[in-house]
Amino acid sequence: MSIVTSTPSWAPPSGVASKLEPAGVHWDACQLPAYLGDRVLVRLGRESGAVIRDPYGHRMTWLVPPGATRGWVVPETSWVQLLSTTQHVTVPPGWCTRSGFTHWVRGWAEHGLTDARLLYVVLDAVIRAEHGPRDNEDGAGQ
Repeated sequence: MSIVTSTPSWAPPSGVASKLEPAGVHWDACQLPAYLGDRVLVRLGRESGAVIRDPYGHRMTWLVPPGATRGWVVPETSWVQLLSTTQHVTVPPGWCTRSGFTHWVRGWAEHGLTDARLLYVVLDAVIRAEHGPRDNEDGAGQ
């Protein structure tokens, strides 16, 4: 299985409210529009780690090991955000898995961090399927 074990020194909030947590400490984050995130989640299946859904912002967030997204190249047309140091993620309480508010689609305790290399490969395939090949790969940019 490609799922990375949870960071033992971090856990989602235990209260009733979501909390703004810093990225780049215990994990980095990859945020996608929900229309891409739903496709990524289906393709990853059981290999996906924890995923947060923000129904208001129509975004999904995967947590990956700190520094794991360095060097990623994603097309600007995909609206993918890679969050690391100096950035924050709204993290729901660990128990919040169904809600009209920000909630876990796949819980932290059960699924931990996602393997960043696998997420990148799947994300790249989904972006290509949705937006087509990148300019420099279809011969147009040469």
